[in-house]
Amino acid sequence: MGSNNIIVREYLENLKEDGELDALFPILINLMGFRIVATAKEAKGQSQYGKDIIAIGKDEQGIKHRYYFELKGHADKDITDKNYSSKDGVRESIIEAKDTAFNDSSIPAFNSLPIKIVFVHNGIMKTNIRPTFEGFIAREFKDGEFERWDIFYLTDLFSQYLFNENLLTDEQSLRLFKRTLILLDAPENDFNDFRTLFDLQIEKIGETKKGRSFHKFFATQILLGNVILHYSIENGNLEPAKQCLTYLLLKTWSWVLLNKLETKPSVTREFRKLVSLHYKMLDNYFVTTFPVASTENGLYSERGGFFEEAGFPLRSFEYLNYFIYYCQARQYYPRFLPTVSAAKRTILLSKQKAALKLLIENNDGCYRAVMDYHSITVLNVFRFVLDQHDEDDMRFVADYLVSLFDNIVITQMIADRFPLLSQDPSLLIKAMASGKKEGYEDRSSLLIMILFELATVLTGEFIYDSYKPGFEGKINLQTAYPNFKAYDIEQLLFEKHFDQEFYVETNLSLKSSFKDFREWMCTKPIEKINYRTDKAGFSYLRTLAHIYYKNEFFPDFWRIMLVPNKREDKGNGAEGTIE
Repeated sequence: MGSNNIIVREYLENLKEDGELDALFPILINLMGFRIVATAKEAKGQSQYGKDIIAIGKDEQGIKHRYYFELKGHADKDITDKNYSSKDGVRESIIEAKDTAFNDSSIPAFNSLPIKIVFVHNGIMKTNIRPTFEGFIAREFKDGEFERWDIFYLTDLFSQYLFNENLLTDEQSLRLFKRTLILLDAPENDFNDFRTLFDLQIEKIGETKKGRSFHKFFATQILLGNVILHYSIENGNLEPAKQCLTYLLLKTWSWVLLNKLETKPSVTREFRKLVSLHYKMLDNYFVTTFPVASTENGLYSERGGFFEEAGFPLRSFEYLNYFIYYCQARQYYPRFLPTVSAAKRTILLSKQKAALKLLIENNDGCYRAVMDYHSITVLNVFRFVLDQHDEDDMRFVADYLVSLFDNIVITQMIADRFPLLSQDPSLLIKAMASGKKEGYEDRSSLLIMILFELATVLTGEFIYDSYKPGFEGKINLQTAYPNFKAYDIEQLLFEKHFDQEFYVETNLSLKSSFKDFREWMCTKPIEKINYRTDKAGFSYLRTLAHIYYKNEFFPDFWRIMLVPNKREDKGNGAEGTIE
């Protein structure tokens, strides 16, 4: 067995039946040419009668059959004398599959097709039960009516139809895949091997938009994501899965936009599987971490030592970002909340806001914006809390804004340091540790200008007047605008961190009075951008892209809160550009 097959076998042996094996197996048989009629996922909560997956396919002689696949994994992956005769065990499942018919009159000639039952398990058959099992099969089935696919056969099939044909077709991909798994849980892993591996798969698919290669491309992404999630869960550390699956999701959508495939149902149907996998990862992540994170200083690490001066706020702001995205995905993605009424969404939003407020109030690192790109988190908090807001929400964001200002002003007075403009947190850590600002750039800021603009949203004259003296003449206030005329900003948003894609308005002044400043802000045009991503039903993915690549939000994102009815409709919906 080659090293390739060893990796595949080790992975398959550890799959659980529920949520893992039954998620990947349909991908396999689909690529083998089967037409899937029903799956285990559709039958959760109902008796499956020994039929986890029902499909139409041809046998080795080319004869079309109704295939009933029964899947066993995890604790039941091996056929033993114990699970052979137990309740819902091997024998009972096979008998139920044989005795209970599955008919579907909507598929021509389906009900008249011969039946073949396939028992699938990612393990082996123990020697002592083999005579009993073989005798049972010989009595119950005629030749050709039953098959058993064990770990060895599954390894060959997965290697042939998934790994060897698409994911691991070259030595570089194989090497990167091995390194990704070996170093997955390694400290300070930057996951560059995974990103390079994924980018290679993008290069392989090129501009293919249909056919077998297209389906294999998405199957590869789903398989690769499942492998990373599986081993992250097994290692008890979901951070690698968060980093890798987010990159996989965003870069795949970037490819979709680049090839203008976002309106094709076959594409969005496959892409939703990736969104579901990413959501499953975040759900696991927050179910595991939130009970601790939301306690007093729950995001603080006692083992962090002096690093926590920087680590606590850095960790807090990132956690807030992903939690808000998780809440957005929970609200708006139909697969998670099918046919939910507006009233129920309002109740869900209220509960999510309460959780977010608890998280912030119990972690003072959430009030310490130490990086200029922390404007992304601040705006996420404002937009989320002020959605369907009441007076308590307004008070919360006002207190939050005051605390942010307080910490920035105090840090500047004590350490002569404004939030770091660079994306590199090591410069912040170095400055904090040494007390010196070598390489530390804080002479300009997008964040601080945004904070003052948010004060206008709250009609916060007191906030404006109180903090204006702390910044006048001390820092170059800026606003960054995306250059839609020169670049496909929407597609690049899902691909990279922006540099020349922004043009920056510099040396902005704070007006002498709050009234003048607010009136000046109200004159700013608010330009509507018709995003193709939104039209495809994935508007919340833009939030994730800003978070992951640390691209500051565009001014319309927060200025619409100041003048909610003032919009200029510009751009054509197809390209999402401003004319």
